[in-house]
Amino acid sequence: MPVTYLLLPWFPIILGVGVGGRLLGRSRGIGLGMICAVFWVLLVQASFGVAVWGNPLTFAALLVGSGAIISMGAWSGELPLPRGGSRAAGNGGPSPDADLGGGKGNTDIQVLIDAFQRFEERLEAFRHDADPWAQFDEFVRDVLRQACGASHTMPLRLTTDGSELVPLRAHDPFSEVEHISPRSGVIGHTVTTGRSFILGDATQGELVAKLAEAGTPPAWCFAIKQGSQRFGVVVVGQLDLPPEHNQTLLCAIEKLTNLWWLTLREICVSREAGRGDPISGLVTREIFLRTAEQASEESYARGEPVALAAVAVEGLRALNDTGNWDVADELIREIARTLRRKVRLDDVLGRFDGSRFVVLLRRVDSELASLIMGQVLSRLTAECAKISGRGLDVRVRCGLAGSGTENTEIRTLLSRALMQCGVARDKEESIAGDFPCRPALTGSSS
Repeated sequence: MPVTYLLLPWFPIILGVGVGGRLLGRSRGIGLGMICAVFWVLLVQASFGVAVWGNPLTFAALLVGSGAIISMGAWSGELPLPRGGSRAAGNGGPSPDADLGGGKGNTDIQVLIDAFQRFEERLEAFRHDADPWAQFDEFVRDVLRQACGASHTMPLRLTTDGSELVPLRAHDPFSEVEHISPRSGVIGHTVTTGRSFILGDATQGELVAKLAEAGTPPAWCFAIKQGSQRFGVVVVGQLDLPPEHNQTLLCAIEKLTNLWWLTLREICVSREAGRGDPISGLVTREIFLRTAEQASEESYARGEPVALAAVAVEGLRALNDTGNWDVADELIREIARTLRRKVRLDDVLGRFDGSRFVVLLRRVDSELASLIMGQVLSRLTAECAKISGRGLDVRVRCGLAGSGTENTEIRTLLSRALMQCGVARDKEESIAGDFPCRPALTGSSS
């Protein structure tokens, strides 16, 4: 897409910001510039689609253009008005700077500008980080704390099936984690409707007030959305500043956080494009080895163990050979979906070859990994039983290998895990590995 197309809506917007900034003053001029910059970016995306984020030249043009709009608001707000002119809405009224609290308003706007610059600096790291969402979680918490004194902040993402809200930060699968429904309470109302919630705001209506009284509501809650799609929600437990006098500031924070979240999401989607298997959506063997090696090195540097699991699907080739391609493809997709649901954000998934999948589990030893994969195999065995009911013999087995106390290379772990798959097949067991001996799981798929 030619960059010149971006200038068509940009010129009237920046001219409008220049005029508005001169009438409103520097503080509100910057705020107007930020809102108009967000509007311009969303307008471009609505016109040309998400492909604009995949073009480095277009992406750079959006950043430069947004900065120019904000700078125009700041610069025009510093220009002196003609004699007799007034920046107030009425004759003899107070100045906008007085409405914003003078220096406090300037400080708030400066915090947002600093946060915008920090996000720009972090973009390159986000592009290559194995788990960019963990760092983004910290970024959002820090920005909201500095901008409006927000504490007990929880950025939550909506799972693929839309059944649950989970933290952006990876968590231990054996720790107690609160499961948050996207369909109940104030949070569910925010996710479903897309409308923000502020505790004590009378304009939200009586029904929302009654909904808040039914439980322990957050101080502030806003959805991450793009059109009719919902991707997550940001929940703030406590808010230091009075929201009734800071509606513009809170709205700007919501818009910027939404834009940052969607930008990072598009970066992740673009990064994965061309790296995944077309049927399962998991990364291919080459990408898996590269990503798993980086992840294991990070874990070893922190003194954390890793475990590698290889899942083999027996009978998958027979499905293809007998013309049951649709059944085979759907089974592959279900295996990928199950693996995604059961592992954490910073674990690494991949499709090793036509009938085998690989999983790198971080911060677990072999025995804990066997418990996790035992749950996965229970679900997969049930799916295979449906296929076997049609007279097609399909079953799954798993081989496990853990790093233990050694910094074992990924390729070595992978070879051991694949070898354990053969052991499980020979012994007619579901799982085989280097974990302590315990009663074996049956290999039957019925």
